[in-house]
Amino acid sequence: MGPLMSAPVSPSSAAAKDLIETARADVWLWAVRLFKTRTQAADACRLGRVRCQGQAVKPSRALRVGDELTVETESGDLVRTVAVRAVLKRRVGAKLVADFLEDRTPPELCEAAAARRRERALAEPEPREAGTGRPSKKERRDLDEVLAEAEDREALYRKFDRAFRAPLWMLAFLSLAAVFGGRNAAALDFEPKETALSFKISENLIVFADEIAPETDAATGALTGLAAVGGVVIKAKPEGAPDWVLVRCDKATYNAAGDEVILTGSPAVKSGPQILRATSDETYVRVARASGKWEIKGPHKIELNLGGLKKKK
Repeated sequence: MGPLMSAPVSPSSAAAKDLIETARADVWLWAVRLFKTRTQAADACRLGRVRCQGQAVKPSRALRVGDELTVETESGDLVRTVAVRAVLKRRVGAKLVADFLEDRTPPELCEAAAARRRERALAEPEPREAGTGRPSKKERRDLDEVLAEAEDREALYRKFDRAFRAPLWMLAFLSLAAVFGGRNAAALDFEPKETALSFKISENLIVFADEIAPETDAATGALTGLAAVGGVVIKAKPEGAPDWVLVRCDKATYNAAGDEVILTGSPAVKSGPQILRATSDETYVRVARASGKWEIKGPHKIELNLGGLKKKK
């Protein structure tokens, strides 16, 4: 497609210094705020969700002024049509996006997509069986109360320690054992073996195992298959989360249709001060490749990870 007929772009002085003749597709898509991260933009290109003149755009494709792109949103609700008004190398604020991008998406498509999002927001969530899925707000409050009670008892036994000179570690152990009883999580090793192989699936997802066999598309480089067995440990960091989540299981496979990793064979998830442990052979964990978000499906129980408690000095 030829150059745009609109007037020349006059971006702000702060953004003008970043103008260049060409830019990688994933960089430009991220810079004009069509994707939150450059990794998400690159993944969208590899999955064929970004096209130029009907052809899939690779992340390294050089974009120029006048190029028209179609970009499918991650939810699949909308395919936006945008044109490159100017090429830049750094992300700009939302108010400056119009200087670099011309949105040619038909208004009726935007309205239809917005209506579908509103319908999903108003739809009633599926009922969750007790003891399955992530903890509810009430369950989290109960857990916080238990942890606070443990800290209070530890402070009390510190006073006993000063009075009777009893070993503090012994008193703390007896205290916690009395508080939690059978709810204490049995020791699980979530650290990968020193001899384990590793494979970085995305910025938010790494797999460790004795045997790992990844498969990629020769043309696009996109991940098409993965099998990992033997001492499998998955490290996932959901977007926006401060810490990594660790999952231990017997087998990990990649589901290309859902763009997710499926973990089977008695999976156990270590998330903060708790461990979610499978109680059925049918229980599995799935982790989104791009975002690192995880979900446990099937019967499981929630146990406390007492190793995560820190004693106050």
